[in-house]
Amino acid sequence: MIEFAHAADTAAQPNAWMGILPWIAIFALMYFMMIRPQQKREKARQAMIAELKKGDRVLLVSGFYGKVVKPGEHVFTIELGKGMQVEVERNAIAAKAAQDGSTPAEEPAKTE
Repeated sequence: MIEFAHAADTAAQPNAWMGILPWIAIFALMYFMMIRPQQKREKARQAMIAELKKGDRVLLVSGFYGKVVKPGEHVFTIELGKGMQVEVERNAIAAKAAQDGSTPAEEPAKTE
């Protein structure tokens, strides 16, 4: 009779994986819904900045539009107006703008 009671006690204890499994699922969901898309956007932004060349029109994080005068590895020289050049860090460039001033997000969708 005592052995039967001991066997019932061990069977009632929950499995250790059942406590960890929800945390693993939550982390996986957060990774695929938040972290991975942000990494993809940042990778695309870094590639866009690496492709900038002299004469490209850019939108700065501050909201100013300017033209790249001298691209650099860490610092870009941007012309904001006639004769007004500023040096900005590469992280200050938000997007490459079209020559008419629109950013890629503002461009209308192409319909065929």
